Amino acid sequence: GLILGCSLARFKSHTRKPVPAQNRFYTIIVTISMKLIWNLRNERMFETHCAATDKEIHNRWVSLINSALKRDILLTNQARFGSLAIKKQVVLNTWSGTLLEEDSLPDDWTKSKGF
Repeated sequence: GLILGCSLARFKSHTRKPVPAQNRFYTIIVTISMKLIWNLRNERMFETHCAATDKEIHNRWVSLINSALKRDILLTNQARFGSLAIKKQVVLNTWSGTLLEEDSLPDDWTKSKGF
């Protein structure tokens, strides 16, 4: 149920107010992780017949998370996506507290080079 219902999870602050950014981040992490687990299983069963190393799994997971972050940043482009674009503040709130060396980034890191 956790996997199928991950988008239904509702986190609340200590004052019992909804925290949409945590809900969104949780959904992203769970779905990406589950897809990786499924792909690793299929590779082991049908292709290589050997398990991936811990380091390989970690690197693939980090790569998938980075891809999700980049996709979120791209989807904030109002000129390209118009009304379908994600609000920049949604992306900033979703990924806040999860980025490496976040303190050294500008307040609006969605426009920074290197993402």
